Amino acid sequence: MIVRVESDRINVLAPAKLNLFLEVRSKRSDGYHEIETLAVEIGLTDLLSFQHSATGSVSLVCDDPSLSCGPDNLVIKAAERLRREVGGTSGAAIELKKRIPVQAGLGGGSSDAAATLIGLNQLWSLGLSQTQLAAMGAELGSDVPFFFHGPAAICRGRGELVTPIPFRASFYVVLVSPGVGVSTADVYRSVRVPHDPRSIAACEDAFRAGDLDRLGLSLFNRLQPVSESLVPELTKVRDALLCLDPSCDGSMMSGSGSAYFGLCPDRDSAEAVAQALETLGVGRIRVVTCGP
Repeated sequence: MIVRVESDRINVLAPAKLNLFLEVRSKRSDGYHEIETLAVEIGLTDLLSFQHSATGSVSLVCDDPSLSCGPDNLVIKAAERLRREVGGTSGAAIELKKRIPVQAGLGGGSSDAAATLIGLNQLWSLGLSQTQLAAMGAELGSDVPFFFHGPAAICRGRGELVTPIPFRASFYVVLVSPGVGVSTADVYRSVRVPHDPRSIAACEDAFRAGDLDRLGLSLFNRLQPVSESLVPELTKVRDALLCLDPSCDGSMMSGSGSAYFGLCPDRDSAEAVAQALETLGVGRIRVVTCGP
């Protein structure tokens, strides 16, 4: 998270994430799934601005008209959770400039929630620690704690057990956002827990070594075939990227989808892949950085 302080407001850049590895290890008694994932932040961000409100209420405006700005939005949920924690009555006017696609497996809503906890903690001079904020974030969503520990981490449990890992080498990502979303809840309802879960070791070792070739070969996502079975048109994106794999160092869906990504060692390679994808009409194409 990047926090910028202006005279009358706090601005926070909330990054998207990719899952380079995601395995479902078991079904928990609380209804969630036990997962193991290697997640990384990428250079695609939402922008949240926080200002004091004289009314003592919390309000949200967003430039994406498809998003609710009511109590069901994770930004409002995060703000109200923080107020309950401190018993405060401070208000805030929050503005969200949305750039991360929704229902894409990129963690946009979770990142916005984490940014809200960070921004309001500073705006209201609460002095809460990162550990305290991350614990509140875990109540809001399984992906939220990761964003307190980026830019790279292995997450376990239902996502709340986060172990940061070092970034050895930056690279570029070609991000494909289809014009359709996927419900995370529907995907997890449909996924089958494997008898022999895949190990994260190969992906983790390649990432720690900064070896993009090995990293591309070790990409894995247990949820991808489930999402593709629920939304068959997504296979067009998968197949388009697979055809370009000689130009990529590996490709995959992130999280529960619907966004896909291809790994590239430099911007020129990424731009060439992006140009080839543009002609296929598989969705919105972006070239973004991945690294510290």
